[in-house]
Amino acid sequence: HHGNSHRARRRPRTTSMGPQRFLVVGSNAREHAIARKLRESKLCAHLSCFASSNNPGIRNVCDAFAVGKITDGAAVVAFAQEHKVTVAVVGPEGPLEAGVADALWAAGVQVVGPKRDLAQLESSKAFTRDLLIKNGIGACPRYCTATSMDMARDFIKRVGPLNYVVKADGLCGGKGVKVGGEHLDSDAEALAFCEELLAAGGADACVVLEEKLVGEEFSLMSFCDGTHVAHMPPIQDHKRAHEGDTGPNTGGMGTYSGANCSLPFISEQDLSCARAITESVSRALRRKCGEGYKGILYGGFMATARGVYVIEYNARFGDPEAMNALALLESDFGEICAAIGAGTLKSVPVTFSAKASCCVYAVPEGYPAAGVKGAPIDTSALSPDQASALYYAAVDEQPGAGLVTTGSRAIASCVTADSLDEAAALALAPLGALKGKLWHRKDIGTEAPVRKRVGHMMALRRAVARPGCVKLAVLGSTRGSALQPVLEAIAAGDLNASVELVVSNKAEAPILARAALHGLRHACVPSTGKEQSREAYDRELSALVEGSGAQMILAVGWMRILSPWFVQRWDRRILNVHPSLLPEFAGGMDLAVHKAVLDAGASVSGCTVHFVDEAVDAGEIVVQESVDVLPGDTPESLKARVQPLEGKAFVAAVRKLQRAQQVLPPPTSVNRDEDSATAGSAAQGTGPITYRSAGVDIDAGDALVQRIKPACARTKRPGCFGSVGGFGGLFDAQAAGYSHDALLCAGTDGVGTKLMIAQAAGFHDHIGIDLVAMVVNDLVVQGAEPLFFLDYFATGKLSVDAGAAIVASIAKGCEESGCALIGGETAEMPGMYGPGHYDLAGFAVGAVERHNLLPKLDLMAPGDKLVGVTSSGCHSNGYSLVRKLVFEVAGLTWGAPAPWEANARTVSASLLTPTKLYVKSCLPLVQNGLLKGMAHITGGGLVENIPRVLRDDLAADIDVTSWALPPIFAFLAKTGRLDARELARTFNCGIGMVLIVAPANEAKVLEALAATGEQAYTIGTITNRTEGVHPVSLKNADKWVFA
Repeated sequence: HHGNSHRARRRPRTTSMGPQRFLVVGSNAREHAIARKLRESKLCAHLSCFASSNNPGIRNVCDAFAVGKITDGAAVVAFAQEHKVTVAVVGPEGPLEAGVADALWAAGVQVVGPKRDLAQLESSKAFTRDLLIKNGIGACPRYCTATSMDMARDFIKRVGPLNYVVKADGLCGGKGVKVGGEHLDSDAEALAFCEELLAAGGADACVVLEEKLVGEEFSLMSFCDGTHVAHMPPIQDHKRAHEGDTGPNTGGMGTYSGANCSLPFISEQDLSCARAITESVSRALRRKCGEGYKGILYGGFMATARGVYVIEYNARFGDPEAMNALALLESDFGEICAAIGAGTLKSVPVTFSAKASCCVYAVPEGYPAAGVKGAPIDTSALSPDQASALYYAAVDEQPGAGLVTTGSRAIASCVTADSLDEAAALALAPLGALKGKLWHRKDIGTEAPVRKRVGHMMALRRAVARPGCVKLAVLGSTRGSALQPVLEAIAAGDLNASVELVVSNKAEAPILARAALHGLRHACVPSTGKEQSREAYDRELSALVEGSGAQMILAVGWMRILSPWFVQRWDRRILNVHPSLLPEFAGGMDLAVHKAVLDAGASVSGCTVHFVDEAVDAGEIVVQESVDVLPGDTPESLKARVQPLEGKAFVAAVRKLQRAQQVLPPPTSVNRDEDSATAGSAAQGTGPITYRSAGVDIDAGDALVQRIKPACARTKRPGCFGSVGGFGGLFDAQAAGYSHDALLCAGTDGVGTKLMIAQAAGFHDHIGIDLVAMVVNDLVVQGAEPLFFLDYFATGKLSVDAGAAIVASIAKGCEESGCALIGGETAEMPGMYGPGHYDLAGFAVGAVERHNLLPKLDLMAPGDKLVGVTSSGCHSNGYSLVRKLVFEVAGLTWGAPAPWEANARTVSASLLTPTKLYVKSCLPLVQNGLLKGMAHITGGGLVENIPRVLRDDLAADIDVTSWALPPIFAFLAKTGRLDARELARTFNCGIGMVLIVAPANEAKVLEALAATGEQAYTIGTITNRTEGVHPVSLKNADKWVFA
C-alpha cells in the first residue's frame, strides 16, 4: 500500500498467520521500541534478543536475551536456532552491512532487514546516487563521486565556496558527513576532510561531494516486502545538540510528527513525491540486485523551493524515528513483520493513528563529545504512565548500582497526543522526573522551532526558481565540450535553465561521464543495427527526452542525422552548433570544416548555433560567434580557437530565445508547418495574403481526405450510399435489414481531456477508438445496432500525418463496431486552438426493432442479476482528475514507467489505452432476448450510471469483491486520498458495462460473453429501493486495497 497515512484509509483483507517466534538484533532505544511492539503482537509466541550490550528495558520484555557480537552472522544464527526463531528484525545498520540477514535467510529464518547487496543503499552513498540517476529517479543535487583529490578540488571549485556537503561513502557511525558553512569553515578544511576520508578508505576509497541544498529535512520510513511498499508518517529529526538547533551534530536529540500523519512545513505534494521516490527505489533495487528489498526503506529527504531531494537512504528504522512511528502504529507489528518476510505485506492492514508524536532523548553530561559513563540514573520518581513512555538506549544495569549511563544517548521519552504542543509537553515530563547526570533539549516539537521551519519554507517557496526557466535535454556522441560552459552558466545563475537529461548513442561517449560528474540524469540509446530505421530510433529517443520534461534540445556533437519525423516533432526546439559561420561551409564536420575555411582563404571564421531543419545546416541562425583566421593557422589550431566559442554561443542562443519569448513548450503533436515562409512573407507585405497565409491550408485538407478514404472504405456495410467527401452521408436502414417499424437511435460524445495526453505524448493511433466507443457504447445500451458514424475534427493547424492517424483510428473503431464511417468535418481554425492542439466529437445513428428496445423497465424485478463486463482501464472519463493526480500530485512524467503497471509501459502509453468497444460482445445478447437492461459506465462511475436504467422503485446492490480492482484505480485512490464510494462515483473501477439479467439467463450470458473473449462477473443483485437511500449500494467497499 503506497501511502498509508490515516487510520481510516485502508482496511484490507487480512491473511491467516500462525504464531511466530521473533528475534530482535540490537540493543538501543530503537530495538527497545521494536521489542515492545512485537511483544504486543497477537502472533508473538516467543521473543528473544541478541544484543551488543545489556539493555534492561529490552531484557525485561524478552523471553531470552544474550549479549554478543551482533555483526557475527554465525553467532546470531546459532542464537536464532537455539530459540527456534521464525522471524528476525535487525535494528542497526552494522549487522546488515556484515551480511547477518544473508546468514539468517540461509538458515531458514525470515528477516526484516535487507541482505548485504541491498543494504548498500545505506552502506554506500555512491551506490545510492548511482541508483537514483541511472534509473531515472533523479531527486539528486549535483554531486561527484571523487576517487582523487583532483576530482574533489574540481567539484568544490564548480559549486562555489562552502556550497557543498562532504560525505564518506561508507558507514561512519553518523560522523562521516560535514556541511560547508556549518561543520566546514573553508574550502581548505573541506579538502583536508576529503583527504582524511580517502586515506582511511584504502585502495578503493571514494568520497561523495554534493551541492548543498537549502530547505527543510524530513524522514519517510516505509515497510517493504520486496514488491509492496507501505509508508509510515513523515517525521523530523533534530540532529543538533542544543536548543535552537545549535551546537555539534549528534545521533539525534529528538523527533516529532504532526497530527494527521504530516509535518507542518511540507506540502502534500512534497510527501507524495517522497513516497513515489521510495516506491521507485524499491523497483530499482529489485532490477539492480535481482531480488526484492525486505525491510525498512528509510529515506532522508529535503523539501526545497525546487522540489523534494534525496539526502540519503538508510536500510533500517531510524533512531529516534522508530519510536515515533511504532508509537503511532495501530496495526499488529508482528503481523507486518511476518508479512514482510513472507512477501505478503499487501494482504495485511497497515494503519497509523492520526495523533501527533514527540520523542526526546536524555543524554549524559558531556555528550556528544565525551558523555559521562557509569553515572547512576534514578527512575523512582516516575509514575507508571511516565515509565511506560521511556525507551532505554545506552544504559546498563549493574549489581548494586542499578541503572547507569554508558556514554551515549541514554533514555528516550516518546508519547502521542491530539496536538503537537501537547505531545511535546508530555514527552518532557518523564525526562524531568529522572535524576542523575542527564540533560535534554526542551524545544523538540515546541512552537518556536516548528514556526521557524514553517517560515523558512514559506520564504523558500516565495523565492522559487525564476519564471521562464528553460528545461534542456542534450544529445551528444563525443566529449560534449560545448556543454561545459552551459553547465557553468547555470551553476553561476547566469543562465535561467536546467539540464534534465543527457543522451548519447555511444555507451563510452565522454559526454556521459561529464553528465555523471555533474550528477545529471543520463542515458545511452544505442542503435540496434541496420534493421532499425532512423525514424524508429528517433521515436525511441524522443520518448525518452519527452519523459524528462525538456522543452529544448541542444545537439552537442550528435553524430547522427535526425529524421524528418524527429525534426518535425521538435520543430524550433533543437539547437545545433556548427563550427563555421553559416551559411558558408555547411555540410562538413569537425576538422574538415576548418580545412575548408583555410582552403577558401577566409579571414574570419567562428561557430553558428542554428535551429535544426530537415536540410543539414540549413535551419534558421540564432547566434554566431567569430574569430580571426591567423596566418599559419592549421585546421587543428583554428579548431582550438573556435571550439571554446561553441558553448558560449549555446548560452547566448538560449538567452536570446528567452528574451524574445521564443522558447516553446514541449512538443504535443507533429506540426509540420510547410508554409511558414509563405505566411511570413505575406505578413510582411511581400506576397498575397491568402487563406493559406492566414493559417488554413486547403491543400492539406484535401490531402487528408484522400489519405483517409481507404480507411473509411473498410468500414462499408449494407446500407451505405456514396463515399466520403460529399456534403452529407447517406444510409439506407431497410438495406441494413431493419423494418419500417424500427426505431432510430442517435448519440454524440467526445473524448474529453484524455486528448491532452495524446497531444502531449504525440501519440494519436488509438484516440479515435475512444471517440467511437464513447458514442456507440451508448447506442448499444438502448439495444440499438450502430449503423453509421460521423466525426468532427477541429485543430489550429492541420497536420496531415496526425490527422490521418486520428481518422484511421476512428475508422478502426467503426470497423470493430460494424459501423460505417460515412463522413465528417475537418476544421482548421488558427487562433482558436494552440499549436498541436485539437478537439474531437463523434455522432452515430443506430437502429433497434421495438421489441429489442432497452431498458425493459416493466420486466425488471428484485432478484435480477447484475453482470459486469470488465473495462480496459479508465476509458475516457475522469481524465481531468487523472491528470491532476498523476502529473501534479504524484509528479510523474509522460515517459516515466507507470507505477501501477506490472510491465514497463510508460505513463502515457498506459493512460492512452483505448476505451473498450462492447458492440460485438453485447449486441447479440440483446438480439437473443437475454437482457433487461444495460448501463455504460462512463462519467459518474458505477454509482451514478446504473440508476439511469432502473425503475424508480428498484436499486442495485453491488459486491465490490466480486472482481479485482485494477491497479490504476488503486493508484488514483491512494494518490487522491479517495474513499471507495468517491472512487466508484468517478471511475468505472474496472467494470465498463453492467448488464441486467434474469437469474435464469445468468449462466447463458456469462458463457456467451466468455465465448467472445470478454471477462465478466456477476457483481450484484437488483433489490427494492428504500426511500431516501441512494439506489446503488457498495458492499464490502472496505475490502478494496488502495495499493
